[in-house]
Amino acid sequence: MEISSVPISSCSKEHQKIYQEWFRFADSDSDGRITGGDAIKFFGMSNLNRQDLKQVWAIANSKRQGYLGFSEFVAAMQLVSLEQAGHDITHGLQNSNVDLESLKPPVMEGLDALLSAKKKHMHKSNENEVNGTAVV
Repeated sequence: MEISSVPISSCSKEHQKIYQEWFRFADSDSDGRITGGDAIKFFGMSNLNRQDLKQVWAIANSKRQGYLGFSEFVAAMQLVSLEQAGHDITHGLQNSNVDLESLKPPVMEGLDALLSAKKKHMHKSNENEVNGTAVV
């Protein structure tokens, strides 16, 4: 079984919410896809080496679309988490006894601060609007 074929439901609802927030953040142009450029910036926060990140992308992007949708993004995050925990992902997870549902999201260095700053910025810009009109 390839990890990218694992349904999103194999991670908890709580983790799905986290991944949804991360996906929106990583999707720089809000088109519902994580492109290679988005992935390089976002996945780099995992502090995995370039070769490991290439492997994560190759497995998650198994359809070779050149981008990741949400389910592929979740698969990629699970792979990053496994790699951070010391699992070898190069040969897939066929022989692995990993429980994906209990797998914690990966550590993404600096992401919490970036998300917090984005929320403050969004909150501040919403305060300056009334019914979608800027208040001066």
